[in-house]
Amino acid sequence: MTAAHATVEESLRIHGQLGMFERESLIEHWAKLDTRLRSFEAGTVRLDLYIKERGTASQHLTLEAHIERLPTLVATAGAGDFGHELNVVRDEMIRLISDARDQHRARRRR
Repeated sequence: MTAAHATVEESLRIHGQLGMFERESLIEHWAKLDTRLRSFEAGTVRLDLYIKERGTASQHLTLEAHIERLPTLVATAGAGDFGHELNVVRDEMIRLISDARDQHRARRRR
């Protein structure tokens, strides 16, 4: 029996203004992040998306990843187009997860 893999859908917690339809669209749009999360078991990942002051000049997004056996990873973006900023934090998180996973593997080999 194989364990289920972590997904954006089951891991994502949204803190701030995001409608249900937007959440579903976001989950579909973040398929690249889903691909990166497949290397972790379901239940070992929590993603927290903080949306602050949406639609204002001081808008700010923070995406935190809490992954078992890895340090907390944080990606941020702000004050741009909301859709673009969602892409920015997604892409940065993909990079952060890849880097952290590679560092973790290197330490285990030593």
